[in-house]
Amino acid sequence: MTDEPASSAPPPPDAAAVFEDLRREISLQRSAIEGLTAAKDRLPDYSPTLRKIEARLDRLDQHIESIRDKPAMRLTPLTLAAESHEASRSFGAEDRKSVGEARETLARALGRVEGMIKQKRSNDEQDWWVTWAAIGGLLIGALLTLLGVVAAT
Repeated sequence: MTDEPASSAPPPPDAAAVFEDLRREISLQRSAIEGLTAAKDRLPDYSPTLRKIEARLDRLDQHIESIRDKPAMRLTPLTLAAESHEASRSFGAEDRKSVGEARETLARALGRVEGMIKQKRSNDEQDWWVTWAAIGGLLIGALLTLLGVVAAT
């Protein structure tokens, strides 16, 4: 049994080469970090713009809260429908009452007009009967006078 190294294992790396690789890697990391720092220094300062946006958002929040406090915003479609139905029922009742009163007024006015027409007809009828009675009386009087003259002769 001899202690010979296995032929398939790679030879151990040189310590100087390992340290050189490590130095290159650290140098790369350092330059990457410096690049990121430089890039960060070149970024614009958005603080004033963000403060303006925050102020606008605060004003919008206040406006939304003032709108939310309005009574109409508390209404749901169901309550709107119920109020609309109730309003239509009350206005419908008022309309029916107004139409009924107008119908009664019209009926009274038509009754008066019909009464005036009937009165005019009866006045005309009465005038017609008086005229014919006068003509008949005149003719009967003339006939009687004629008979009286003929009988006297």
